[in-house]
Amino acid sequence: MEHYIPMIQELSNDKTIPKYATHLVYMTSANNPKEIEHKIMYSILNKKPKRADIYWFVHVDVLDDPYTCEYSVEHIIPNDIIRVEFRLGFRMEQRVNLMFRKVVEELVNNKEVNITSRYESLEKNNVVGDFQFIVLEKYLSQDNELPFFERIVMKLYFWLKEISLGEERGFGLDPSNVTIEKFPLIAAPVSKLNLKRVYYEGSDFE
Repeated sequence: MEHYIPMIQELSNDKTIPKYATHLVYMTSANNPKEIEHKIMYSILNKKPKRADIYWFVHVDVLDDPYTCEYSVEHIIPNDIIRVEFRLGFRMEQRVNLMFRKVVEELVNNKEVNITSRYESLEKNNVVGDFQFIVLEKYLSQDNELPFFERIVMKLYFWLKEISLGEERGFGLDPSNVTIEKFPLIAAPVSKLNLKRVYYEGSDFE
């Protein structure tokens, strides 16, 4: 995570890139606060740079104690990069959207974060900035070279995943402010591609 912090800050301050959202929220499965998945960094920095004023990383830790419901906050960079960790018992419904709003409300009341829009016309009227959740879903890339049986197993896995409860619903997120972003799973990259360039008669490069 530490390696990416300067790049995220530079992106946040780069006004040549259109702003994606005031608050950009990613669900992370990284248990260690000092780590972040490569797919999230790829989504922010590479796929289509997503400039935001504040980046939030939200992690849900499911505990054996059935009714635990608590959270912690780490200000990685104050008012710029924030990690929220929910510790929920296995019987607690994961209403992340509702819980996250409660967390933000408490942070604002404690003057730990400023969620006012950074657009000048809105900021002077104390308008709250928009929040956009990004949920990353993987799919089986065609760029795999899997044996027949493994390919069938993987296709079955992704089919079951497709008909099961989606992450956004599983986390209790509001569909109106959630973007589902697909990323390819490459388990066995193609090792050799027999592609040959040919020249046709009359071609400029003949």
